[in-house]
Amino acid sequence: MKTQKISTYYADNQKGYAEVHVDFVQNINFIKYFDNEGLLFFTEDFPQKSIKYVEDAAENWALGIKKLGEELNV
Repeated sequence: MKTQKISTYYADNQKGYAEVHVDFVQNINFIKYFDNEGLLFFTEDFPQKSIKYVEDAAENWALGIKKLGEELNV
């Protein structure tokens, strides 16, 4: 297995959920963002950042603190 899901964070405002993953081959942590219907709409890589850092980013997104950008409208 080259990637593994570590954790999932659900947004309170019905905008979906974020999954934190680790890629063991490329040695990178990343977040997959899904809408309410489970459709992937964005993936964000975090090179050289710890799992804790990436989990904090996913949680901040779920809480509405972290914004992904105007082009995504989320």
